[in-house]
Amino acid sequence: MSGPDCGLLVWDMAADCLPADTLNARMQAMPDELTASDLRFTPPQLPRELLEQFLEDHWGITGTFKPLSGERDQNTQVCTRDGRRYVLKVSSPIEDSTLVDFQVQAMLHLERADPTIPIPRVHRSLLGNIVETLHSDEGEHVVRLLSWVDGIPLEDAAPCSPKVVAQIGSLQGRMCKAFAGFRHAGGAHFMPWNILNGLVVSHELRTRYLRDGLAERCAPALRRLENESLPRMLALPVQTIHNDGHWGNVLCDPDNPETITGVIDFGDQIEGPLVVDLATSMSSVLERSEAPLEAAAALVQGFELHLALPEEQRELLYDATLARAIMIVQLLEFRAQHTEVDPELRDVDIPIVKQTLEKILCIDADDFLLAVQRGENA
Repeated sequence: MSGPDCGLLVWDMAADCLPADTLNARMQAMPDELTASDLRFTPPQLPRELLEQFLEDHWGITGTFKPLSGERDQNTQVCTRDGRRYVLKVSSPIEDSTLVDFQVQAMLHLERADPTIPIPRVHRSLLGNIVETLHSDEGEHVVRLLSWVDGIPLEDAAPCSPKVVAQIGSLQGRMCKAFAGFRHAGGAHFMPWNILNGLVVSHELRTRYLRDGLAERCAPALRRLENESLPRMLALPVQTIHNDGHWGNVLCDPDNPETITGVIDFGDQIEGPLVVDLATSMSSVLERSEAPLEAAAALVQGFELHLALPEEQRELLYDATLARAIMIVQLLEFRAQHTEVDPELRDVDIPIVKQTLEKILCIDADDFLLAVQRGENA
């Protein structure tokens, strides 16, 4: 670490990476230095008047604007007089345009492959373009217009019932099945929120950002991840995956919270094995469930309604979920220490993800595997 206030994590590739024989072509390219901006861009803050004029000029749409939250994009809900709703997304000037295209092309592919999957739809501009470029004092912004997906985040509404969990798994299975065969140059980009990039087992993150005794409690798991599980995962077949199926991105009907209405946010998608995608939702499921093994079984059963999970990947699901839970704690702690953050991150979010990690550490890996075996605990 180069200094207490710089927000810079120095990554020594020679001294602190996975063994060389586990780093193959599928491993994401690791930057020499991980900065706070790798974990959280500052979204643009363009004035509403500029966005209103840009939307009217390029899409011919006017309406009322409502700011939405966003980790990297400036997001705005647009409501027209006739009741149509959209999301206007404006990227940061430092966002790689290839990654934006990866997101947009992935959504277009899903729409073609399975139009019934409830995701945002891409609306072309008046010139027929899927994105337009906006120039500001900050630089060039890639702008796209998406349809609004009705519903509220599951984290705000639904209990973690087997019915809900099975629907989440089913939706993931449908998306993974539809993504088969879709490739894009942006798929191999470095993504901090990818358990296969090696960050989770780095000396810096496992010692400095696992606090309150978590470093000691996670040590056996991290050794297993580094020496066994991650190398096995890196040898698995890969495809495009959503990689962000937590309960903030899965929507439900506010009047019937046990009905899933859609999934949003393609900003963390990568190329990776199916087990990595399942692990993202599994960590949320285990966080909220009072019967974690039953919930784990329901998630996999829902997924396998559409796509079989190979046995080797099923065997790795517990460790992939554990890696995801550890990584979330590490990266949120890093962000809290090196960026200006909402107090809710430190006071609410980090305690919750630490509790989730402790909960997953208490689950016996063999019991977990038995629960997710096909036909077991149905």
